[in-house]
Amino acid sequence: MKYCIHTAIVVLLSLYFVACNTSSNDTTQYPDDEDIMYIETDSLLAESNIEQVEVSRNSKLSKGYRRTFNDKNDVHLSIAQKYGIEPLESLNDASIRPFYELAKIDSCQYYSIKPLTHSAPYLTPRAKWMLMTIGKNFQDSLAAHGIDGYQIIVTSLLRTDDSIRRLRRRNSNASKNSAHRYGTTFDISYIHYNRTDSATYMPEYQLKRTLAEVLYDLRNEGHCYVKYEVKQSCFHITAW
Repeated sequence: MKYCIHTAIVVLLSLYFVACNTSSNDTTQYPDDEDIMYIETDSLLAESNIEQVEVSRNSKLSKGYRRTFNDKNDVHLSIAQKYGIEPLESLNDASIRPFYELAKIDSCQYYSIKPLTHSAPYLTPRAKWMLMTIGKNFQDSLAAHGIDGYQIIVTSLLRTDDSIRRLRRRNSNASKNSAHRYGTTFDISYIHYNRTDSATYMPEYQLKRTLAEVLYDLRNEGHCYVKYEVKQSCFHITAW
């Protein structure tokens, strides 16, 4: 009996400390997507059993995330080259471009930008509109279920030639001609979300499903291409 009581106390204390360590002002740094070249298997990811069940119940996502969002890199690149800017040499080149070519991307009510290590906070106006639309639709979808206080987290934006050279010094497999170079492409984490209000709660796998549903609809409407990145844990999105 004493052992059972002791075990219960340990479990409750553990849950308490986890809750106390969860902060809406998360300062964790999420590195940019490194475009690592790899071969994916033709099976569902090793997701939790709960997540697999939740996805299979959803007709939009019944094929699984990777099969649903399978737009290849060459498709993203082709659209980026068609609708994006000419690749830039440095961050300074991005900062002096007129606003109708490149728009500054800052954290706002619809999304949070984590510290960028290998990209610059700029997108084409069209891509910025798409990012804001995704963030707003995500929050609207949560609100429909009585959930508030979550933002999507953007992990990678515009890449310049200089940032790509620095990235390739650390990872020789990083792509030399990423769609990120054209200002049309950005990455959104599907495992991390910015908690702005602790009044309501939704598990991460349900937040991921909600975000995926938003992307599914926008992709079907012809607004963007989406690739489910496994190793980078993000949705790789190109607006057009």
